[in-house]
Amino acid sequence: MANDVDQHKDQVKFAEVEAAAQADGQFSAKWADDGRSVTVKGHCPACDGLTSTEFPFGIGGSKGFRGPTTPRPAALPSPVTIYCECGHAHADRPPDAFDNGCGRFWEVHLNEAELRPKGPAQP
Repeated sequence: MANDVDQHKDQVKFAEVEAAAQADGQFSAKWADDGRSVTVKGHCPACDGLTSTEFPFGIGGSKGFRGPTTPRPAALPSPVTIYCECGHAHADRPPDAFDNGCGRFWEVHLNEAELRPKGPAQP
């Protein structure tokens, strides 16, 4: 992502609606060194606030009658849905809103190299 400066537009009112698609390079993914999580970061297409979302990965399944399962490989789906988490106050925001932004959500399409960690994910 080219710009880590928050350029928030305060006049954008809260609305739980899908925002316009992101521009190329507007979002990037940074994997943790151990491959157990990835943070997708960029600017909200509606309010332009800097937003980031962490996706943790761990062991999928459990011990059951079939025995222990193998860990799921760490990988992001493509596309991944992101909610605005800009942290700014927006007019008309209901007190029970679960996100911390303008209410917008959108699909982020990352390049193939960003969908998986560079090294093997740890179980």
